[in-house]
Amino acid sequence: MANPADILAEASLRRKRLLEQLATSPIVDLLGVVSPNGVTGGRSRGQELWTLRLVLDAWRIHGGILETRQLNVQRQVTDQELKQFQSVIQPYLVIRIRARLVNDTAFGGPEALLETFVGREDSDAELNAHAIQLQKPVNCEDPVFGTFTRDRRIDWFTGNAVWKGGSVALHLAASAPSEVQAALSISHHLWEAQDEWHQRIRDCAARILLPLKNESWLGEHETEVTADQFKQRMKMESITVHPDGSLNFSHTDGDLFWGHWIQVNGTISAGPTDAGIAG
Repeated sequence: MANPADILAEASLRRKRLLEQLATSPIVDLLGVVSPNGVTGGRSRGQELWTLRLVLDAWRIHGGILETRQLNVQRQVTDQELKQFQSVIQPYLVIRIRARLVNDTAFGGPEALLETFVGREDSDAELNAHAIQLQKPVNCEDPVFGTFTRDRRIDWFTGNAVWKGGSVALHLAASAPSEVQAALSISHHLWEAQDEWHQRIRDCAARILLPLKNESWLGEHETEVTADQFKQRMKMESITVHPDGSLNFSHTDGDLFWGHWIQVNGTISAGPTDAGIAG
């Protein structure tokens, strides 16, 4: 098994080589369709600048052929610059930028270093058509659950279902047709045994999180919570099913943890295995 430190070091080296490639590449005019995620940013602990990231879902060098391989674009920016880019570069826009481009990189695809955001571009008929197509809903149908719609931001399908008499969001964490069908098959098994699963999910959450509640999350003048009270205050909001059988159950906490979410995880074969709070 690879050492985690070695994996991180290798990733850091590949990124360093990419930045060196980009820095010496010529600047080109690029036109492209912004992906559904728009502009995002991240930075590691201790770093002052953010790494701005955006993806062009389809693009071309001005005057060149249309490319449908996604193009990853990045740039080092301040906090204020990141907010400015996020305000003007919206999902599904066709934009023009000047950037340093490398078509084949160690990361397996094209990468670009943003130099200048020129603005919105309306003159390219093919890219305009791609932007329109990208916004059309993609649905899949299931005889048990009905219609699922693809969420392009995270590339999975979402529908609605009834769990123990209440409405929940049902997420299929898959995009390929075979994976979607695998997640649906797992969902059918889950719903057929929902009475048993409902109890096991709550038992798991109470077993793991009730001590945390009573030791660290009691409000002023609040008495200790019993296991039954804990389980009654949980309310299922969403279920995420992965094609490999992994399951995530998200609940509102009934103010047990002052508005945090209660998350229970498991697998279709092993049942609920762990729980935590989030948000």
